[in-house]
Amino acid sequence: MAEHVAHDDHSVAHESHSTKFYWMIGGILAVVTALEVGIFLVESSFSATMFLVILLGLALIKGAGVIAFFMHLRGDAKIFQFVFLVPLLFAFSLCLGFLKLFSNHVGIAG
Repeated sequence: MAEHVAHDDHSVAHESHSTKFYWMIGGILAVVTALEVGIFLVESSFSATMFLVILLGLALIKGAGVIAFFMHLRGDAKIFQFVFLVPLLFAFSLCLGFLKLFSNHVGIAG
């Protein structure tokens, strides 16, 4: 005969955020997006490499915000954060490395 075992409540306590909190995060993401567009539209004395590094950095901040709050990675176990963030940082560093490596390359037509 099957024996019933009382289960303890092992549910992980995830933070429950209000709608106001998500609107605030959305507002911050909108401000960072406006900053990106503003940097793109304004003529500046940045080099092309510095321009791309700034835009990639802002994109990384926005991506981290989406991942942490909307995908709820912030409340997950540390191993999930590690498994997700290490390849992301590796890919970001590869992008920066290739930008630096080919910053003076004129291309096939040049």
